[in-house]
Amino acid sequence: MKVLVVIKVVGTDEDIVAGNVEMLAPMGEYNDKLSKAGILLDAAGLRPSVEAKQVVLEGGTTSVVDGPFTEAKEIIAGYWIWQVGSMEEAVEWARQCPVDPKVGRGLLEIRPYWEEADLQALLGG
Repeated sequence: MKVLVVIKVVGTDEDIVAGNVEMLAPMGEYNDKLSKAGILLDAAGLRPSVEAKQVVLEGGTTSVVDGPFTEAKEIIAGYWIWQVGSMEEAVEWARQCPVDPKVGRGLLEIRPYWEEADLQALLGG
């Protein structure tokens, strides 16, 4: 099972997370652990939302919003792509993620990919 693990932080904590040198070593060790276990397919941290853009698709039109997104409750700080045996395995790995006590609230959202078999079942074949 392939999953995307989205790393989110409270928008007001984005400055704490962005460029947090203290978390580099623990996160590097965690990524090494994931890699040695054979589940890590890809991972990256994202630059702060001040450097981002949102393209809004609404009512048949598009508009562009420049960051930072101060009204956002949660900001995506990074992601992992894992190949795991089950959602339960993904949750167990996520529970081992290092935590920075200075960050008020972090969240890991685990989302499974659509697999070929899922699509075949949807299409009735």
